[in-house]
This record gives sequence, structure tokens and C-alpha cells, in this order.
Amino acid sequence: PNYLRVWGAESASLFGTALTLLAFPLLAVTQLDASAFQMGLLVAAETSPFFFFSLFAGVWVDRHPRRPMLILADLVRAALLLSIPVAAWLDVLRIEHMYVVAFIVGACGVFFEIAHYAYVPSLVGRENVVEANSKLQISHSAAEAGGPGVAGLLIQFLSAPFALVLDAGSYLFSALLLRRIKTTEPPIVRQESAEQSSVLQDARDGLKMLLGHSLLRPIVLASICGSIFINAITALYTLYATRDLDIDPFVLGLIFTAGGLGAIPGALLSAPVARRFGVGPTIVCAWIVTQATWLLIPLAAGWFTIPLLAFRALLSGVLGTIYNIQQWSLRQLVTPDDLQGRVTASHRFLVYGAFPIGALLGGWLGTTLGLRPAITICALGALISPLWLVFSPLRHLREQPADAR
Repeated sequence: PNYLRVWGAESASLFGTALTLLAFPLLAVTQLDASAFQMGLLVAAETSPFFFFSLFAGVWVDRHPRRPMLILADLVRAALLLSIPVAAWLDVLRIEHMYVVAFIVGACGVFFEIAHYAYVPSLVGRENVVEANSKLQISHSAAEAGGPGVAGLLIQFLSAPFALVLDAGSYLFSALLLRRIKTTEPPIVRQESAEQSSVLQDARDGLKMLLGHSLLRPIVLASICGSIFINAITALYTLYATRDLDIDPFVLGLIFTAGGLGAIPGALLSAPVARRFGVGPTIVCAWIVTQATWLLIPLAAGWFTIPLLAFRALLSGVLGTIYNIQQWSLRQLVTPDDLQGRVTASHRFLVYGAFPIGALLGGWLGTTLGLRPAITICALGALISPLWLVFSPLRHLREQPADAR
């Protein structure tokens, strides 16, 4: 029952975030006439907290109860997001306001994600981690399937600020579910030597565990490389779709929805595919094809533009979900309980910390070369990232490990 509440809270939060995924950039494009570089700055503001706060958040999560952090993060995000529609209705909204909100909401998201990933294994037990992650991925899928479509509909017929009101409401609902968990959180057991360690030493332990593990290191390196180029595309995608391809918000929401729909079978197929082909080969092969789908975006033209973009999102949703469940579970299973928060934080620091670099790269390339050439270059860059996996021991891994090692 406690996990179901956490799962429900995360699902509500994910649905709201999926609304914002489309509403935030469309608000900047349609009401503030943002340029390619400003879109890059907006995405950078939203993702840079992973670089600045992840390591500290990991140490904090491994030293303190996780549930209060989850509740506080939800409440702060709700309040900040409500400030955007209020400013828009008062006709005082500026792009700088959106930068600030994006940054602080992103910082709260850092603490929420790290605390959530550290909290789940203590609720379900290690033997149920893959199943728990599969359920969570279904929530990701449902949010990705429903959120952008709802957002597109709201933006098309009402307004982008109204979609952000629903996002704030989802965070409040998440906080309410978390508040209803009455069971005392299991105490965090730390080694005696760790009790006297500094924040810097604790952060270093998480990085050492992540980068020192022969199976996790190639995943991190591939993720960093892919993150840079994918976020460069993300920074330009909404601008490219609405201005160059003349796609309206509702149809764009449906295209995003295709990715969410693809993630649902991906979540159901991940475990059987990994049993059939092996965990390592599943991660490697699914990752390669997923990265290749980004090349379809600059190829979209004429009557098949929308079908091709929807197909790309659908295929990426299926395969991306398959490998994500396996690599998330692998990281949790090989990590000792007292390092869960710091290892997740180290992953966010290195991988998500690369997001703003990609966003700024996309903004610069879009301004310098134009949107389609910039997206093409970044799609080719994303295709290179899985090489870290191809030449690593990960490709020989057949099963998920039974315990931390």
C-alpha cells in the first residue's frame, strides 16, 4: 500500500511534468516570441540544476528521511508554476521570469527524483525492484501518452498558462498522496566511518561507485554523450515544428503522445526481451536503434511529416523504455542501500548535468546554421553515443545481478 501511494504520487507528478513539457516552450514561442537562442537558454535553465545540485542532493538524501523531501519539492513546484499563469493574466510575463521558474522547479525536481529512486528499494525490497520500475515506467508512459495531448488540446482552445495550472494541481495531488503514508520510513544505516565523513567525501563515494563499476561506467559515458545532442534537439524541436513545419499545438501534442503510447508496450516487453536476449544485449541494441530515430526528424517533409514524426516518437518510446528499465534496475541492484541516493545523484550530475550544454549547443547551432541543419548534426552526434556500450563488458551481461556488488 505504501508503494502504491508513492507510485500514485510519482504518476501524478509525471503527468503534470508532461503537460509542462509542451506548455512551457509553446508559451515562450507563442506569447513571448522566443528566439532559438532564448529557447536554448530556457531548456538550460530547467536542466542546469542537475549539474549544480545533484551531488549535494544525493548526500542529503542518504543522510535524511526521503518522504519529507518529496512532499516539500512538490509544494514548492506547485507554487512556482502558478506564478507563470498569474503573470500572464496580468500581462507582465517576461522570458526572464520563465528562466527563474524553470531553474527553481528544476532544482526541486533534482531532489524529488533522487529521493524517489532511493526511497523505492526500501519500500519494495531488492527482489521487486525490476517490477517496481516497470510499474513506474508505465506511469511515465501514461503521462507521456496523455500529458502532451491534453496540453496540446488546452493550449489550442484555451491557453498555455491554463495547462500550467493543471501541472501545479498535479504536484499538490502528489504531495497529498505522500502525506498519507503513515508507516515510519526505515532508518538509514550508515557505516561507522561514514558518520564522520564530510559532504565532499560522501559525494566522492557516490561518483567512485558509479564510475568505478565496469557495467555502470559505459552506461554513464554513453548517456552523457547522448544527453548533449538530444537536448540540443529538444531545445529546437518545438520551434522547428511550429515555425518551419507549421504544426499546430494540438497536433504537436498528439505527436508527443505517440511516444508515450510506445512506452506502454516497451514497459511490458522489457523483462521478457531481456530474458530472451540477455540484459546487456537488450540495453545495447535498443539504445542504438533509439538514437538512430532522431535522424528521422530532419527528414520530415511534405504530406508524411506528421506520420513520420509520430512514428519516430512511437519507436523511440518502445525501445527507449525497454533499455531504460533494464539500466535503471541494474544501477539500483548493484548499488548498496547506503549509497542509493549518492549514486543516483552522481548519475544525475554527470548525465543530466550535460543537458544545459546540449541546450546551449542547440540554441547556438540553430541560430548559426538554421534549425534543420542543426537538428541533423545533433542527430548524427546522438547516434555515436552507444559506441561506449558496444565496446564494454555490458554486452555480455545475461541476467540482472541478485545483490549489490
